[in-house]
Amino acid sequence: MKSTLTTRMTALMVAGLLTVVTNGSMLQSFDAVAHNASSVHKAQTPVLVKLDTVTVIAKANA
Repeated sequence: MKSTLTTRMTALMVAGLLTVVTNGSMLQSFDAVAHNASSVHKAQTPVLVKLDTVTVIAKANA
């Protein structure tokens, strides 16, 4: 009984550790990409885009 509980607790701790490590490394990668992209975008000239407007006319349900 004690062996089963120890095995389950160990498995839970390992799963938690792997989750934290995986999410942490992904966040670190996203942060690096965001910093690189912001420095690249500062060098570009801004482009102004005007979008067409759309008017939707529908019957009101009474």
